[in-house]
Amino acid sequence: MERLITTYSALEWSSDEALVTKTRAPSTDGRRRFRNELRVNRLLRAYPPPVLTPALVGHDVQRRSLTFTAVKGEPLGPKYPIDLRLEQVDSLADIGRRLRRFQPERRWFRRLDSVRRLQNAHHAGLLDGDQASDLIALARATHRRARFAHGDLTARNVLDGPIGLTLIDWEWAGLYPEGYELAFLWFSLVEVEGGRARVEALADCDERAFLLSALLVQLWHLQWYVPQEFRDKHLVTRDQLMARLRTAS
Repeated sequence: MERLITTYSALEWSSDEALVTKTRAPSTDGRRRFRNELRVNRLLRAYPPPVLTPALVGHDVQRRSLTFTAVKGEPLGPKYPIDLRLEQVDSLADIGRRLRRFQPERRWFRRLDSVRRLQNAHHAGLLDGDQASDLIALARATHRRARFAHGDLTARNVLDGPIGLTLIDWEWAGLYPEGYELAFLWFSLVEVEGGRARVEALADCDERAFLLSALLVQLWHLQWYVPQEFRDKHLVTRDQLMARLRTAS
C-alpha cells in the first residue's frame, strides 16, 4: 500500500487504490481538527456541496482516521505556488464563488471571530492600540454576516484529475466573515504574477470586507506560521492591506 507522510497527518491508500485513509498526528490541536473534519465530511455526505470532493466512507475515532474514496489527480501546486496560470487561478476562485452558495445551517460549526483575531494580533504586537481599535470598529461594521467556507482554499488542497478539480481537506471548514474564502486564496498567491489582482476582480463582496479578511489571514500567519526568513515580506503585505483599508470606500 502506498503511504504518504505530511506535517500533520499520514495518508495511506488501499491495495486497489480505491480508498485513502487520512490519520491525524497525535496532538491536542490534532484532535480538535479531526473532530471538525469528521463532522464537516458527514455533513457533506448528507448535503453534497456544489464542488467535487471525496466521499467519506468510514472513520476511526480512536486512531483519529478518516477513510475517503480515493480521487485520481495531483494538487494544482503547493500552498504558495509560483507558476500557476491565470486560468488556474480563475478555476480556484470559481470553487470559492460556488461554495458561497452552499450555506448549510448547523449550530456546531466552528466560527472565526474577526474581533478576537484582531485582539490577538494586538496582544502579539502585530497591531498597535489605535490600529486595533480602528480595525475592530471596521470588523463590526463589515463582518456582520458569517458564511460557511472551506477556510483553506489553496492550490495545495485542489486536486486536478480526470473528473475535474476536487477540493480536499475540510478540517478548517466553518463559519467565516464575508470575503474570507477568496481572501485566503489571495494570500496564498503572493508569488503568482497577477494572481492576487485576478482574485480581487472576482471577489463579489464589499471591498473593505474582502481586504479586512485578507488582513485577518495575514495576521494569523504572521502570528503562528511565517518562518523568520519570510517575516519582513509578510509585514510589508500587512502594511499594504492596512493602507488600502484606510482609503477603501
